[in-house]
Amino acid sequence: MSTEERDWFAPRNTPPRDGGPPAPPAPPPRPSPAPSPVPSPWRAARSTRTPYPDQQVWPPLSREGVTQPMPAVREAALPLPRPSAPPPPTLPPTPTPAAPPVPREGTPAAAPPSAAPPVREAAPRRRGRAALLAAGAVVSVLAAVTAHTVDGYLFYEQVSTQEDATEVVVPAGRAGRVHDIEWKAAVARTKAPAGSRHGADVAWMKIDITQKVLSDGSATLTGLPTDLRLHDRAGRSWAVELGSGDRPTDRLEVGREYPLRGLAVVPVAVADQVELAFTPSSYRSDTPTGDLFKRPTGPQPDRTTLRFRR
Repeated sequence: MSTEERDWFAPRNTPPRDGGPPAPPAPPPRPSPAPSPVPSPWRAARSTRTPYPDQQVWPPLSREGVTQPMPAVREAALPLPRPSAPPPPTLPPTPTPAAPPVPREGTPAAAPPSAAPPVREAAPRRRGRAALLAAGAVVSVLAAVTAHTVDGYLFYEQVSTQEDATEVVVPAGRAGRVHDIEWKAAVARTKAPAGSRHGADVAWMKIDITQKVLSDGSATLTGLPTDLRLHDRAGRSWAVELGSGDRPTDRLEVGREYPLRGLAVVPVAVADQVELAFTPSSYRSDTPTGDLFKRPTGPQPDRTTLRFRR
């Protein structure tokens, strides 16, 4: 049998090397069994099953692309290591002074070492300078407050605290005259303004005042009247809130009437008997500012209070 006809794993049909008889030929290979004509159930089931394409199970697919699973985070993570604090600096050891040599007999003694220079103490903090600055600030503040108080007192004494005012009673419907200025006043009930929180036991009063300058010497008396109050027969009084009105602040026109209006709240029982009283101002718009804080040296005119009957 040639190499092409014999089995690959069959030994060669060659004579032995010692010259003995040749080996017998190898038996022919067994024929393979014929396949069974009846197919097995497994083959039948496999041939009838519908094939499905492979699908990715993990990680799940998303519309934006494949996502990879995130690693789990432990609840109590270990703290990050912190750099250890540097060791405190060590000071070099203080050298021990060597003992002076003992002089031998007959040897002159060495001169004593010179005294070490005195150690200068650290300069104290500049507390004295800070104390001086604080004291200076306190003194300056006190001086400013004192000057302001004195100026305010002089101005108040000159304008508001002169001699007791003289009361002039003005008959009903008539005009009062002070410093060549004519004053008229009228008091009447009015409706409560919107948003009033007062009850029905009070009455709102309307005050109308008219001012007219009679001479050029009084044209600069532009100050508003002060101490406006409504008085009843028992001596009680109620304050009046006065508006500024439409008037110049430097000079008034001679012969022109300037109206002033105000409001007050009084009990209903005295609404028909209260009377208006006020003090005309002696302030002049042409007075220098420096003269307002000077003490008066000469006699000053008495203050006059006008009380208008109803």
